[in-house]
Amino acid sequence: MTSQAPNDTIAAIGTPPGEGGLCVVRMSGPDTFAIADRVFGGTSRPSECGTHTIHHGHVIDPRSHERVDEVLMSVFRSPRTYTREDLIEFSGHGGMVPGGMILDVLIRSGARLAEPGEFTKRAFLNGRIDLLQAEAVGELIRARTDACARAALRQLNGTCSQQIDEFRIKLIQIIAYIEVTLDFTEEGIPDMTPRTFLDQLRPVREALGRLIKSSHETRVLRDGVRVALLGKPNVGKSSLLNMLTARDRAIVHPESGTTRDTIEESVDIEGVPVVFVDTAGIRKTSNRVEQQGVIRSRTELEQADIPLAVFDATSPPDDDDRQLVKMLSGRTAVFIFNKCDLDAYDPDAYLELTAGGRWIRTSAKHGEGLENLREAILQTARFDPAGFESGLVVNARQGELLDQAKTSLDRGIGVLEEGLGAEMAAVDLRECVHRLGVLVGKEIGDAVLDHVFSRFCIGK
Repeated sequence: MTSQAPNDTIAAIGTPPGEGGLCVVRMSGPDTFAIADRVFGGTSRPSECGTHTIHHGHVIDPRSHERVDEVLMSVFRSPRTYTREDLIEFSGHGGMVPGGMILDVLIRSGARLAEPGEFTKRAFLNGRIDLLQAEAVGELIRARTDACARAALRQLNGTCSQQIDEFRIKLIQIIAYIEVTLDFTEEGIPDMTPRTFLDQLRPVREALGRLIKSSHETRVLRDGVRVALLGKPNVGKSSLLNMLTARDRAIVHPESGTTRDTIEESVDIEGVPVVFVDTAGIRKTSNRVEQQGVIRSRTELEQADIPLAVFDATSPPDDDDRQLVKMLSGRTAVFIFNKCDLDAYDPDAYLELTAGGRWIRTSAKHGEGLENLREAILQTARFDPAGFESGLVVNARQGELLDQAKTSLDRGIGVLEEGLGAEMAAVDLRECVHRLGVLVGKEIGDAVLDHVFSRFCIGK
């Protein structure tokens, strides 16, 4: 795939595989109508249909003249289409077979099977969207919560792209003025002092810094949070999982050691996709099966973004409890003092054991402490539900480019503040403009584009 607008015609199934009510097969490119004329049987020829119209008919195999499927054909004429090319969608019956049969007919009639994300890539190459918006399409498809979907939609609408463009334009104007004053020093062009440049650059740096800060805070929307429930047997981990997920997901039994494998359940907390993992009780044991469960629990601890250490506060800490606290050394954990509904509840010894840590009192049996625990998870994940409304949800590529752009801008401002000359500052400002250009796709190579769109599904 190249960064030049393609001149062939592509086709792909645009709906998920499997049984369903409908299957949509889409086709885009210069030969769209010529191919459709060969395969569509209805009251109108596709090439004679108006744009944004729907027509009933059949897809017909031109080789055997047999009907392949009964369809509704949606016609979209360039440039008012998703790809800005001529585009047709055939809506046929769902299932494993019908869509593939339609696609096979289109390919044998002159279309090429689309690569992953190629429809969206054509929208980018043809100027309908920039790269930030194109990546937002993928984020919208992969969104696991309503909040994540809304954030992707804001990015798709171009709000973040407009802000990045404003940064670039301001920097380009400053660079242009610096170069003009250097090239035409005797032409009477008003000289701008370093202070004048700094007065224009500092607001850009502040705005870029706010964007980066919000993107770091909202990255959890995209990546989610993995939370491991840890503790010795019978402290109430499984009951807590059931409480957090509002489901009887894990077996709860007074006999210790009933959980010997990890159990995962995903929950939406204030728009953040949180995966809770119930683990086997961590303790010294001679039971080989239970030992394997303990090993898996330790692995989950290493992989977790947030460890939840659960203690039974109706009895004093023992060696297993102390060992768990030792394992959590250096980690930002949340300590849960469970069974607060019982008369024997006494968390004082655990407060001393976990001194300095964040702790929550809970009763998994009665749901007490649930809201405090949810809040603690979000705060530990450094997510502000009120802050993501204006943030950019970034992937690794975008985050790295934003940080690099900010670093270059900081260097340029530092050069001016030290009085080293505007021409030296211009070098760093150009680098900042370049990084922002790569971010939105104005300066980008084929390899980066291939990587970005390879993560899309075929048909989008």
